Amino acid sequence: MHKLSHILRLGWAYKFSRDCTLGYPPYQFTIEPTNICNLKCTFCPQSDPEHAAKRPRGALSIPDFSLFLRRVAEVRPGNRNLNLTLDGEPFCNRYFLQFIEMAISAGYFPIFAANATLLDHESAERLIAAGPFRVSIDFASNREIFGSIRGLSGHFNLVHDNLLYLMEQSRHIPGIHLDVHDIAPFTGVEPRESLAKMRSMFPAKLPGHIRFFSRKFHNFCGHLALEGRGDSYRRCPYPWTQLAVTYSGDCVACCRDTSGRTVLGNVFEQPLMSVWNGPKYREFRQNLIHRRPDLNAACAACDLPYSSDSRWKIPYMLRSLLGR
Repeated sequence: MHKLSHILRLGWAYKFSRDCTLGYPPYQFTIEPTNICNLKCTFCPQSDPEHAAKRPRGALSIPDFSLFLRRVAEVRPGNRNLNLTLDGEPFCNRYFLQFIEMAISAGYFPIFAANATLLDHESAERLIAAGPFRVSIDFASNREIFGSIRGLSGHFNLVHDNLLYLMEQSRHIPGIHLDVHDIAPFTGVEPRESLAKMRSMFPAKLPGHIRFFSRKFHNFCGHLALEGRGDSYRRCPYPWTQLAVTYSGDCVACCRDTSGRTVLGNVFEQPLMSVWNGPKYREFRQNLIHRRPDLNAACAACDLPYSSDSRWKIPYMLRSLLGR
């Protein structure tokens, strides 16, 4: 399927026809390497003492990842990007670098988030040798703030060193994209000043494929009690655009549903389109169309439908779809 035609079809189904049975495959694919993490960041569900009890700990295997790649290839999506992040730290799976290599060999562009504590020099070199990818890494403008959010001290220098090495090794390779996010604003510091301070910790002249941002936080389907929730309801686009898969093959509500509150099928057991248009997915979409997100376990406390930022504007949506 051509990328533009895929976007047009999903746009029509989501915005105008409000279809619950979709005549196109998912546009965005996410698969989880593991739900195990070596950190317990305060803004993440991993910091919840009960989080591990909500879904068994485990990791994606090479045979199951191969099966997933075949499932995606069968439906021929217009988008070749593949997100390898859901819950957990991907480098906690010993096969993660092999997953990246397999995805690139199959013609996909891997996108993932990592905390960079395990992204040492050897791993960075293997990643760069594999080919193009995009990685998002959290850092901070302040050592004490970083330590308080991460829950562990001593990682500030480690992450800074790993980031510097990845930047230097990839700065002349345009296909390797590095997004560094400042998480200090989670503690209430002024975002622009904090971002400028964090940016000053790295080389002044860097290419455009190395970028710096201030992290915008969401509530992970209710994990965080964030202020500023609006009253206007906007229908979530994820069930019309994205398939999020856990390491065990379960299709969950979206990339925010790290606890697996809503399971809609299993792509290791069923063809992908059978899940995408199955009765659970159709009911899931119908509840959102009827403005009843509370009927979906993963949506009941989510802040996304009531947010009022730029994500609901057409330019943002187009950038998001075309950039993924």
